[in-house]
Amino acid sequence: MSKQFLFKERNNVNHFNYYFYNKAFTPQELIDIKELGNEFPMKPAEVGGEESQVTDYRVSEISWIIETEKTQWLYDKIAKYADEANREMWNFDIWGYHDSLQFTNYHGNGGHYDWHADLGPGISNRKLSVVLQLSNPKDYEGGELQLNTGSNIVSVPQEEGLLCFFPSFVLHRVTPLSSGLRTSLVTWLCGANLR
Repeated sequence: MSKQFLFKERNNVNHFNYYFYNKAFTPQELIDIKELGNEFPMKPAEVGGEESQVTDYRVSEISWIIETEKTQWLYDKIAKYADEANREMWNFDIWGYHDSLQFTNYHGNGGHYDWHADLGPGISNRKLSVVLQLSNPKDYEGGELQLNTGSNIVSVPQEEGLLCFFPSFVLHRVTPLSSGLRTSLVTWLCGANLR
């Protein structure tokens, strides 16, 4: 496993950066995560915070992997990586999870999520966004996770098992899939509300 960041200036952190680990989870753990995600009911993904609705802005299906004895190992492992990534890059004041883990499927009929930040009305405590890629990129076309760093658009490497962290205020998207299935796990590490 290796860990990498896009760019980091000595003693001058760029808050629009991302940090990732490749092979953060074993092949068997990735299978186990997919099985966990499929145990919970899938539903069309919504946008809009407190008044959420299904819209063409986001075309995917999700389930929520709740924290239980059976899933605790997954929550703990992501939190351990998040702690290290945060120390290396941002030093945000983070106290833990606020939401369950979101298991997401994007299908090859144009599944996507347009530009958005993971903050909004009623959601001001998210500090770090987390994306674990669960699909082999050979199994789908399109579906790139892209970040808007303010000066350019950066594509996160498409690699099965890649665990990526970035500040929740950074605009990002998943580009439309033209074929196949892209599966990911998403969550957020939170702290005191931004104000």
